[in-house]
Amino acid sequence: MSDSGIVAMDYAIPEVWAAEVLVEGEKQQFWSQFEGAQGSGMPVIRKDDLSKMAGDTIHIITVSNLTGAGVTGETALADSEETLVVGEVQVTIARLRHAIRFTRDAIQRSIIDCRTVAKGRLAYWLADKLDSAMFTIAGTGNTYNVYGGTATGTGNLTSGSGNGMSAALVSRTKVKLSDNKALPIRTSNGNKYYALVMHTYDGYTLKQDTTFNSNLLSAAARGENHPIFTGSLGIYDGMILYVSQNVSNTDSKSKCVAFGGEAFARAYGQYPDWVEEWFDYKNKLGIATSVVYGDKRAVEANSVVVNTYAANPNA
Repeated sequence: MSDSGIVAMDYAIPEVWAAEVLVEGEKQQFWSQFEGAQGSGMPVIRKDDLSKMAGDTIHIITVSNLTGAGVTGETALADSEETLVVGEVQVTIARLRHAIRFTRDAIQRSIIDCRTVAKGRLAYWLADKLDSAMFTIAGTGNTYNVYGGTATGTGNLTSGSGNGMSAALVSRTKVKLSDNKALPIRTSNGNKYYALVMHTYDGYTLKQDTTFNSNLLSAAARGENHPIFTGSLGIYDGMILYVSQNVSNTDSKSKCVAFGGEAFARAYGQYPDWVEEWFDYKNKLGIATSVVYGDKRAVEANSVVVNTYAANPNA
């Protein structure tokens, strides 16, 4: 455990320093814009059960799409009915905590508001952790994959082989989701889309694709005000495209995630909160945040991992 004392806060203790606090690049949590209640058709099914505690399980009901052919004309429908497949996603929740601690002297001598800065940094930390957790769920343990170029597995994803992100790969991914009968995301205008989030390196590669650049649509069609368009790169072949640094990229191999509605689930047993506590005869102030939550893949067919070769263009 480490306290933020006078030495740690030296840059904020008046000498010739300005009073303003430079906060490095606040990031918006990517997945929050996709959350919706059960039955909303949003990509992340959110279930809040604040009666639950860490270690408990929260149950989310899912209903699979109908796949039967039905009947035509005067063919009897009796005995040709399709069974409705009802399942559930069981999300085990756990507690996540973090804190910052200052000495009283650091608080009194600092020209910054230590409480405000601590809460801001903890909020940033928590958003990043929640975001990364969902990307881990989305990019691992999946059933459906597509690969860049002619690759048939991650071992075939090599430099100079055309296995990076491309307009053709975006379209192939859409076909895969369509073949899965993945639930599309429906906007307020009634339009239907799928989404694809890629690593920053993949975004760079895609922007070098002339086919992509000549066919890219603006982030939202006229009249669209749905929150899923926030921060999007654009729309290509009915796929809303995003970039995020939290997409897995290891050894220049990315696990980009394509998805429709009800692809993932997030459950809360406790919303993020703040706790302040004095220690050592009120000589030290601790500020902590805590949340109880869990993530899980929901309907398997509604997401696809897009595996690409994506090297750092500045390396």
